[in-house]
Amino acid sequence: MNVMARHPTAPAAAALALALLVGGCRGVRGIASSPPPAEAAGREGWVAYRVGQLRIEAPASWTATGREQALRLEEPEGRGRLEVSVRGEAFADARSCLAAAEASLERGEEQLERVRRHATRIAGVPAVTQEADQGPWHGWAWAACDGGVQYRIFFTAVSTAPAEVMEVHRALLSARLGGTS
Repeated sequence: MNVMARHPTAPAAAALALALLVGGCRGVRGIASSPPPAEAAGREGWVAYRVGQLRIEAPASWTATGREQALRLEEPEGRGRLEVSVRGEAFADARSCLAAAEASLERGEEQLERVRRHATRIAGVPAVTQEADQGPWHGWAWAACDGGVQYRIFFTAVSTAPAEVMEVHRALLSARLGGTS
């Protein structure tokens, strides 16, 4: 069943996702409808997926679609979503990768409320993050650069998100490239 049909504010989440990922950070395209391969995670009821060299963990109950370079996970009640992709274009180095990420995030800013953007690290590598609101949704978008390879990560949740949705966010923040979460 379509998440949009199950949750009345899901269209706002889709709009937030689009706004945060607009331009160079829209990344997750052409996601296959079948679930991607998963492996057991370090905790009961959770599974792990790989997108490029990034290992992502989430509850097995979340709907997964994707392929090797892009993954979408959706909470069963439509209260949260995680999207991860690897940008096809390689950059000369991390500096040019981060500059492109910053420019991409700026392009979608006018469609959002309470935008905050800053340099950070995620998955053990340098990144730019943008946090913003749109209606009842709060979202985070990261562009993480492993040398010249850009990983795009987007997480959105209803405000105030249930603890089980925010647990996926916490797991995401502890993910590492090439290793385990």
